[in-house]
Amino acid sequence: MPYLLLALLAYPAAEIVVMVLTAKAIGTGWVLGWIVLTALAGVLMLRHHRLAVGWSLVSDLRAGKLSVRSLFWVARYYIAALLLLLPGLIGDLAGLLLLLPWGRSPDAPAIDGAIDGEYRRIEQPVEPGQRLKR
Repeated sequence: MPYLLLALLAYPAAEIVVMVLTAKAIGTGWVLGWIVLTALAGVLMLRHHRLAVGWSLVSDLRAGKLSVRSLFWVARYYIAALLLLLPGLIGDLAGLLLLLPWGRSPDAPAIDGAIDGEYRRIEQPVEPGQRLKR
């Protein structure tokens, strides 16, 4: 428990130190511009992609492949958006690393949308002008 408290106190201090050192190296305007742009990106990510990420989770649930890995795949997007929203360069770097496409193998078999099942066709003759019953 004391390590958690120490980490919670050390993280903001590390963010401040990194921002001050970066501002000295490249200029305060560039650092402030970076912080504003990443905060705007975080807000836009949370605003526009919440439904798409939620539907990704629903499709995994329907396909029967819901796992801890797929839950983390969805959660990491929101964590990255929150890290970009908060001011700080360390959090921005961590958020950008979370957005990299790691975790899903690129050579996984693609699902072509086909559903296995059985069916039978029932053809009923329809007279002209007669409506089909549903």
